Amino acid sequence: MKNYLITCATGGIASSLALELAQEHSLFLAARNISKLDGIVSSPAFQHPVHTCALDFFSPDSIDECALAIKGSDKFDGVVFFIPRIPPSKEVFPDDEKWQEYFNNYFILPLRLLRQIVEQDKLKEKASIVFVSGISSKAALPHYSINNCLRSAWVGQAKTMALSLAEQGISVNTLSLGGVMTQSYTQKMEQKALDQNLSFEELMENEVSNIPLRKYASVTDVIDGIVALLGPIANHMTGQNIVLDGGFNRAY
Repeated sequence: MKNYLITCATGGIASSLALELAQEHSLFLAARNISKLDGIVSSPAFQHPVHTCALDFFSPDSIDECALAIKGSDKFDGVVFFIPRIPPSKEVFPDDEKWQEYFNNYFILPLRLLRQIVEQDKLKEKASIVFVSGISSKAALPHYSINNCLRSAWVGQAKTMALSLAEQGISVNTLSLGGVMTQSYTQKMEQKALDQNLSFEELMENEVSNIPLRKYASVTDVIDGIVALLGPIANHMTGQNIVLDGGFNRAY
């Protein structure tokens, strides 16, 4: 039985991942909404020890309190770090205050937790760290100007950590996602189909027409990718940004 940390654990993908891993492993789950998190861990799927902690990535105090709780826990075999969702933006040149706000909230503060985990020596030898990001970490997208920059910063940090932690056998990889049919996104597409007077099937055929596999990922597809990066596939792979997008990104 292994021990895993999952951040943003109340999200659609993260909570499903927790339910999957809980069948065989112990977990430490951190999320902003602790009531929702407690509801998730009440599932009978959690057969092994699970610890929960409130974690607001916008609050230094919350991050430090979570890091203190982690300090008292067992070392981790793996960390699944969901990068906070960055709002879309068309601004190519945000003003200085906005840049500072976004970098602080979506990069500097979340990184504060990882720094403390490493400094507290909470990772086992040969542990795996998986950053879960978005496709704009691999391909620049219009209307996502700030995302393009911030996700690139996370990829650079992952690469830096991969080099730094390699002597301990710790792998650090990024899984960058294209469209994923989470419950919330499916509902959004259903409403869009109604607004356009199309069937859901007709809308989705249009939506995925530029994707070679002609589909968005399922939540299960994403979970399988994360679990793979927590397992033997990462024994000799680190510092990689792996794209799970059905072939949308065509770069070599």
